[in-house]
This record gives sequence, structure tokens and C-alpha cells, in this order.
Amino acid sequence: MDHCVVPLLSAAATAQTLAQVLRALWGMGFSRGLNPAQWAALRYIAGAAPGPCSVIAFARHHGTTKGTASQTVAALEKKGLITRVRDEGDRRSVRLRATAVGLALLEHDPLHELTAAIGLLAPEQQNGLAAAVSEVLSHLHARRAASPSIPHNRDQRGNTRT
Repeated sequence: MDHCVVPLLSAAATAQTLAQVLRALWGMGFSRGLNPAQWAALRYIAGAAPGPCSVIAFARHHGTTKGTASQTVAALEKKGLITRVRDEGDRRSVRLRATAVGLALLEHDPLHELTAAIGLLAPEQQNGLAAAVSEVLSHLHARRAASPSIPHNRDQRGNTRT
């Protein structure tokens, strides 16, 4: 018997392990004066391609309501990590940009811990993990869209997030 072969876990055991990873990452997200949602917003805004980066765009990307996204963006702005810039082409439009302080803070992003842990895997394991997690996420999105019985996410106030 080859002791180097790792037995396949059940789907339930894998789900529980993934939940533990997510809880650990969530806990690390309360650092440097930010919470996990603020880290996600700062990451999104700093990494946005040239073009419109708005509260609505962040809300859609993060799967939250415009109100919740607005509160998160306002907190980042108050901390001096992002700024709102009027679009020269459309004065009604406001773009979000990370400040130098916000970009510097991202060097301490707790997501780097997960990145480092994944980086310790062999390249084929990294590729397999990326493919598997992407497929699981696609299945979850499809199930949620197809079934009204699957609850949507709720924000901190208990409101349904879309």
C-alpha cells in the first residue's frame, strides 16, 4: 500500500474543510482597521481596469446591495484609502480611485496569507484547485439563480443582497 497517496475526501468533508478555510480568512480580514468587506472593496477599486469604477460596479461584483456597498465605500473614503473623482466626460458620473495610502495598505492585505499558502502547492495542484473552485462557484451561482428556495445573501441588517 502506498502511504503517499492521499485518500479522496467526501464532498461533505471537503465542504467542511473549505468552510474552515473561509472562516480563517474571514477572521484575518479584521486587521489594520478594516473589515473583510472593506478589504474586498479596496482590492476591487485598486485593481479596477481603466474606466468606470463605481459603487454600483462594486456592489454587483461583490454580490451586495448598493446601500451596503455605499456604506463600505464611504468608510474607505473617510479613512483616506479611496477618493471619488468626477468623470470629465460625464460630470454626473463619479469614479472611485485608491489613494497612495490605500495602495500602500494593500501590501498588508490578509488575502496574501491565502495566496502564500496556495503558492506552496505544486503547480498542478494550484491549477487543479483553481479549476475546481471556479467550477464550484459556477455551480453555486447556477443553483441560486435557478431556485428561489435557496436563500440569497443577507447584509448586516438582514436585507436580501442580490
